Amino acid sequence: MPGLNEWLSMAQSADVSDLREHILSGHKDGKPFTPYVPTIDLPAPLDRVLDFGCGLGRNFPYVKGIARHVTGFDLPPMIERCRSLATESVDVLQDDWQQVRASRFDLIFASLVLQHIEPDICSSYLADFAQMAPRVYLLTRLDNDFGPNVLDLVARLGLFQAGDCIHVDHDPVTNQLRVLGRGSFDDVRQLAGGGHCEVLLRSIL
Repeated sequence: MPGLNEWLSMAQSADVSDLREHILSGHKDGKPFTPYVPTIDLPAPLDRVLDFGCGLGRNFPYVKGIARHVTGFDLPPMIERCRSLATESVDVLQDDWQQVRASRFDLIFASLVLQHIEPDICSSYLADFAQMAPRVYLLTRLDNDFGPNVLDLVARLGLFQAGDCIHVDHDPVTNQLRVLGRGSFDDVRQLAGGGHCEVLLRSIL
């Protein structure tokens, strides 16, 4: 069963290639371990950005380009691996959520993370996000590993206004995001067959 224990185990024991494959499906088949550049225009430059679920720092080259100060957060064993394996450094690597949630950011960057988190825990993180930053960039598979639609979890909280959603997938030619369509938050979250989407959430708190 996917979830916290699986990610803890992978971070503690997997070799580098297996760990990167777990973070980015298809890496062993040739997908480069490089960031997806959002197709949504994000405000920049920003002062402080949180890379939530930073893993091995795959997104650091991108987030460092839009922010003066970057904090990466993940589980303790993943942060330990990140310290030794990330190709770029950031200002802070943190594994204590209670400390992170007491901070304030201009943007929370959550790329391909929330889909792997148990729904109750995912909702708790989202509620914290609304207090921590005015904007959240979300790239996610619509279907959570545990069943519920990630955008449904966002909607149920009632803490965000959402811009238009972009239905995306991986472009094997550019190894970036390919736009499949655009629609309202409600339209995209009801897409038959799921898939991946991007959305910029604005906190209403």
